[in-house]
Amino acid sequence: MKRILGIVSSQRVAGNSEILTKAAMEATGPDHKKELIRLTDLDIKSCKGCYNCLPPDVPCHIKDDLNYLLDKIRDADAVVLAAPSYFLGPQGSIKMLQDRFLSISNSFQEFSGKHCITIATYGMPGAKGYTEVALNVTARFLNLNLIDSDSFIGASPAEVLEDPRNLDRARQMGRGLIDPGYKRTPKVSECPVCWSDILRYDGSAIICPFCGTKGEIKVEEQVARLVFSPQADHRFSDEGRRQHFDVFLNRKKQEFIAKRHYYKKLQAPYLSMDWWVSPPGGSNSK
Repeated sequence: MKRILGIVSSQRVAGNSEILTKAAMEATGPDHKKELIRLTDLDIKSCKGCYNCLPPDVPCHIKDDLNYLLDKIRDADAVVLAAPSYFLGPQGSIKMLQDRFLSISNSFQEFSGKHCITIATYGMPGAKGYTEVALNVTARFLNLNLIDSDSFIGASPAEVLEDPRNLDRARQMGRGLIDPGYKRTPKVSECPVCWSDILRYDGSAIICPFCGTKGEIKVEEQVARLVFSPQADHRFSDEGRRQHFDVFLNRKKQEFIAKRHYYKKLQAPYLSMDWWVSPPGGSNSK
């Protein structure tokens, strides 16, 4: 028996993201334990950028539901991560969660090997946005084994059910969670490392802004195609994570400690610009 965890980042009850998540989980069969978490119901506070959590075995000191969520992911064998797109990006609780990933930088191996699929929904044709990419980045920073992802059109609650192909696709991905031989079909326009279809051009090369993989545009017989050159030490590799968290961030923390009095002097003129406003009764009201 496997433990299947669904994480739905939507406040809508029986909305499109929830329906597709449940369809994918149901497709794993009746012999597996299933649990659902509505991410918007959890108290996930903003990261303070204090870097106190960077040393190994030092948990984030913020008291909220983050550890509850991480414990559920640790206990799961497979994860479904779903969110709707409202304004081209994922519902906001996904970003709140991502910002807290500094606190798991030294424990990412605990989540390794857990199969994961991501499900994004959006309402307007041609307005897919970056929700699927954001969910995939979330899964990869958690070091989950991302096996498939997709985006589905559906604005009104349950609209995804009007096209039976949506349920078929969700169920296909769900079955992949328990199939060790499952293989997705790559998309021609995506980064081969992290699957992002959002790419940048620096004047000489195509660059994936998420994993750092570089490539180029080649034209053959008047047809343009992307050719990438994946590197073993990309951002989501073990070495890439070490460089990001252990090397760079710890170095910046030590640099701040050494220069904190200098930085305070730089801040001083701006501290006196006290122009903050807030609603009556707010924490900043005078």
